Amino acid sequence: MVEDSPPQPVRLQPRAPAWLRLWRQMGGSSLMLSIAVHVGLLLLAGLIIVGSQIAKPAVDFIPAGQTQAGVDASRALEHRVSMNHHAAMARRPPQTRIGVEGPSDIALPDAEAMTLPEAGQGMAAAGGRLSSESMGSSLGMEGTASPRMMPEIPKMFGGRCSPQNRLEKLRQNGGTPECEMAVSRSLAWLKSQQNADGSWGRTNKGAMTGLALLCYLGRCETPDSAFFGDNVRDGMLYLVELARKNPYSIVAEQPLSNSATYEHGIATYALGEMYSFYRLGNRSLPGLREAFERGVQIIIEQQNQQGSWTYGGKEAGLPHAYNKDSRGEDLSVSGWQFQALKAAKHSGLKIAGLDAAIKRCCDYLESKQTKDGGFGKTNRDDHYNQWSLTGCGVLGLQTLAHNKATPVKKGIRFLRDFLTSEPLDWERNCNLYCWYYYTQAFFQQGGDDWKFYNAQFMPQILGAQQADGSFKRGRPNWPAGDAADAIYRQCLCTLQLEVYFRYLKVADRGEPSIFEK
Repeated sequence: MVEDSPPQPVRLQPRAPAWLRLWRQMGGSSLMLSIAVHVGLLLLAGLIIVGSQIAKPAVDFIPAGQTQAGVDASRALEHRVSMNHHAAMARRPPQTRIGVEGPSDIALPDAEAMTLPEAGQGMAAAGGRLSSESMGSSLGMEGTASPRMMPEIPKMFGGRCSPQNRLEKLRQNGGTPECEMAVSRSLAWLKSQQNADGSWGRTNKGAMTGLALLCYLGRCETPDSAFFGDNVRDGMLYLVELARKNPYSIVAEQPLSNSATYEHGIATYALGEMYSFYRLGNRSLPGLREAFERGVQIIIEQQNQQGSWTYGGKEAGLPHAYNKDSRGEDLSVSGWQFQALKAAKHSGLKIAGLDAAIKRCCDYLESKQTKDGGFGKTNRDDHYNQWSLTGCGVLGLQTLAHNKATPVKKGIRFLRDFLTSEPLDWERNCNLYCWYYYTQAFFQQGGDDWKFYNAQFMPQILGAQQADGSFKRGRPNWPAGDAADAIYRQCLCTLQLEVYFRYLKVADRGEPSIFEK
């Protein structure tokens, strides 16, 4: 007789949580749960990325000071710029096509096809291997313009407006065809970065748009240009609208911010150069003259008794950043204001008070020169020091003043001694704000001083350009204000590469200074 098995204890299953029972009632499964978790993680990552973009800091236009440790490190550098280094860079395989926004690509010629003209061969020297279409320029020198748009180009801009002219100026001034290609790549990159409203940048859009326009105009790209015309037109219209909607006509989104003084000067400078090309194109540029004239009038009105310009209007209870009643001075802010005044003088417009403002500015610049020959504070660790701002002071006297050869030579000598002991080095002491002014000042000086500087400057800038046309950041561990913004960095580099042909030297223009016009 088989005994019955003892009854087994009943094992009760634990009751599922309420949310899980609800999920099962809705037809959910472990696969769907996994998908939901991953979707949630992706959304969280997206919010983090968007938040980081929104929190992007404003650009700091003030040149950075240096710590003593930085000074000691840079003084330890040896001068490594050599012809072998430059030759090695020139052998890099060229990038022949660049993708940009729009239906077609910009085709760039191979470096081998861009032979510098020999002396005296003029515009025909480059033969049939270059064209305005291949280089992105479309202004009147190659027959692309209608007869109506052929008035005489201002003499000071004459080196910009054809590939042959630019290559000839490059040859004359110690540049290479690689500089022309680098500018083309840079302008293509800037094209891809323009905002839908015509502006550039995420913050300080007035300044960023002005700088981008100066880069395009520096290569004679106007609203009629084949590849960049719409970009130039839309950028110009953005600045005009920005000035129009501001009750005080300050060309900045936030006219009470201190950076608005920089923005207004830069944007007005760009509008002035645009006006100088105004009659060279077929497209209407509504509001340009009015915005430019009013922008210059504001700069003239806000010059203080020292001949300088300062910010601080918000603290003084004023409706914008400028403070003409300030007893202070600011050489950094003044640099962009006097470049706007220079553009006004070259435009030929009769603007009340312009000549007097230029004269006061020149007196102010000369007052900032130290016994060392530099311009600015003599403490290396301070902002606004002479190692940062001498290029600015020298450039102002070179392009605006008359009979200032002695202070200019002293300033150039100060910079040359400084750059002999601490040569330009992208990785160690890159400060593009300062380099922007150094480059123009040495170029205007010309001769052996320019050869000395160009041997340092050109390899550093060319070597910093990346495959997509952008420029890598120098000194990535340096404080964020030092050209950390990609658009700001791009424009400062591009304007320096255009120095070979963007303006004639003062000595080549047939007049001692624009002040005598």
